[in-house]
Amino acid sequence: MSRGDQIIRQWRLITLLESRPERTVADLARELGCSERTIWRDLQDVEAAGFPLGCEKREGRSHYRLLEGFRCHLPFPLSYSELLSLYLSRSLLQPLQGTPFSDSFDSLFAKLRSLLSEPLLCFLQKVKESLSSRQLRYKDYSASGPLIEQVTQAIMDRQTLEIRYHSFSRGRVQVRKIDPYRLWYQEGGIYLAAYCHLRQKVLMFALERILEIRPTSHTFVLPEGFDLEDYVRGSFGLLRGEPVRVKILFSARQAPWIAERIWHPSQRLQYQLDGSLLMSLEVADTLELKRWILGFGREAEVMEPKELREEIRREAEAVTEVYSGARAKGQSRRAQRYRTGRRKGTERPAAPLRIEIV
Repeated sequence: MSRGDQIIRQWRLITLLESRPERTVADLARELGCSERTIWRDLQDVEAAGFPLGCEKREGRSHYRLLEGFRCHLPFPLSYSELLSLYLSRSLLQPLQGTPFSDSFDSLFAKLRSLLSEPLLCFLQKVKESLSSRQLRYKDYSASGPLIEQVTQAIMDRQTLEIRYHSFSRGRVQVRKIDPYRLWYQEGGIYLAAYCHLRQKVLMFALERILEIRPTSHTFVLPEGFDLEDYVRGSFGLLRGEPVRVKILFSARQAPWIAERIWHPSQRLQYQLDGSLLMSLEVADTLELKRWILGFGREAEVMEPKELREEIRREAEAVTEVYSGARAKGQSRRAQRYRTGRRKGTERPAAPLRIEIV
């Protein structure tokens, strides 16, 4: 058995020992699917790590549980497993480093750490080596602290803002008046859901593209019944549109990987006789959806609606033309522009692929 399996089993053991009723060694062995000898070793390891074990004899058998421990030092009840889980969640907050939220989290985790003994911290380190997370493709908000504070304050005060915003969809900087409703974190980015006075509807503004904020003397009333989760429910990401029924057929090779994930709350999966997988969705037909489908290449085929199928076909043909042209002529026009645009001794950085929000 690997060291990782042992640590995960001991984590489950701690969770069981916190719950009621108390358990015997035989109970624990049955619930964890291992031998009683293994449970005896785990109990010794857990106690050596600093977890206070209690034992009560009843009817000739020993019943084990975790004692209250440090709970008396907290203003609210918190179990060992809850505390450790909270501490381990720190890596999930990596994209928020440098923001006001990050400062508060750092303070919180410093206090949590102070509640743990050295043996407990050593056990926690072993858990981290067996169970960790990694955040990729997130935006850097280390210089956005003042901006986030201004926006957060305006949301709480229900204050209309005037902003200078770099709109990628329009390709220019615009001045807009907005009523900020809520900050929304998704896919490594922070977005501001706000009512735009220019477009007269709620839009998602990428926080890093707000170049300047000026508070106004006007306030607003949040529309009754407005729910941001409902607002984005029909989207495949952040972009909104009229929901349509979409059916995508994934190859048998790709099917197991597709089936093990929840891609959208509306998804319905149906295996076909040849092992392929038919996915049905009720989503907005947006650029995000098209990019996602195209990312699977020939392993995904749009069956419905026919308009989306035609758009994907045209895009696939355009991609084929880029590469077939490159083979026929040595390089594509885009590649020629790239090469002739380079200066000696310099490297041109790859342009990031951005999803159009506003």
